[in-house]
Amino acid sequence: MRPILPLLLPLVALAACAQPAPPLDATGLTEAELVQRLGVPTGSYEAEGRRFLTFEQQGGSGPSVTPSIGFGVGRFGGGWGSGTAFGTGIGLGFGGGGAPRSCTSTFELQQGRVIGVTRQGAGCG
Repeated sequence: MRPILPLLLPLVALAACAQPAPPLDATGLTEAELVQRLGVPTGSYEAEGRRFLTFEQQGGSGPSVTPSIGFGVGRFGGGWGSGTAFGTGIGLGFGGGGAPRSCTSTFELQQGRVIGVTRQGAGCG
């Protein structure tokens, strides 16, 4: 049976490079088109003739693979001899992941069309 670790390392490296989907280019969309694409907004308000719609998105958690390197020194002895041993090791920890990444997007509408957007949060990319 061949060692599987050399086969897994490139896959882990590729997974770490994964990018979130690019943000929606919503400029010019109507409010109805925006709601059709993103769902019901979590909040809305109006100020100075403009309307603001807020959408919350929960993304996946952060990377859950953590590499580690270990070093060790030990002594052994008894009976016919004694000695000192040195060792190193490389490991990968597979945990449950970090906290979910969220993104809050607020779209600014004027005369019923999107004129701007602001995004906040680690999951916005």
